[in-house]
Amino acid sequence: MLTILALLAALPMLLGCMLWLGQERLIFLPDARPIAAPPGWEKASLRSADGTDLALLVARGPPGRPVVLHFHGNGGNAEDRADLGNALKNAGLSIVLGEYRGYAGNPGQPGEAAFAADAAAMLAWVRQSFPGARLLLWGESLGTAVVTRLAAGQDDVAGIILESPFTSVADLAAATYPWLPTGLLLRHRFENLPRMPAIAAPVLVVASAGDRLTPPDHARRLAEAAPDARLIILPGAAHPAILNDPTGAGLRAAMEFLARFE
Repeated sequence: MLTILALLAALPMLLGCMLWLGQERLIFLPDARPIAAPPGWEKASLRSADGTDLALLVARGPPGRPVVLHFHGNGGNAEDRADLGNALKNAGLSIVLGEYRGYAGNPGQPGEAAFAADAAAMLAWVRQSFPGARLLLWGESLGTAVVTRLAAGQDDVAGIILESPFTSVADLAAATYPWLPTGLLLRHRFENLPRMPAIAAPVLVVASAGDRLTPPDHARRLAEAAPDARLIILPGAAHPAILNDPTGAGLRAAMEFLARFE
């Protein structure tokens, strides 16, 4: 009996150690296949601040039209979002599907700080490549935290879409492992909620009512915290809410939002 009690007492510590050591494998699910440019796209590259070379996908619309810089979630790669990008391209927008280090053949290891540096390099590249174009940011799931960190304090960001967002990875982890001090164990917190008040641009927040990965209550709290936000909760449990929405209602809402900036 004492042995069993000792094992039960040690279990939270063991799980905590596993979370500390293996959290990158839980948070980041990269598809390592190198991306290729679909028809109508180009594969571009840029160099992040630490010298890491990153590939990304670009579709150019008519000169002077708005440009959307998109950051995908923790799984797959940018090429998986090309159909979404095609819908934006067909609407006359330019679209840049950003890609992270450690994904799609890019070198380096995924991480919150590294993603932030890479996103800043991509934003600078977009500004240089599309001079004078209105700049729009789109974040999907984990990419929402990349976008809110990137957008806070930026006065040239015209509008933002947050698709299936969360308040923070720490909050998601606390709900999943309520018996562990996840707030102390996490190295990659990906905070969204504290950054919302500093985002002056209009924000569209889209979530699915039955999403168990990023519950819609997270989206509600983010919309309430933003100075200028519209919240749309779609029926069903699609994640991401727009990319995997079988009805197309999410995409229509996003296109209506983006049309405001033409």
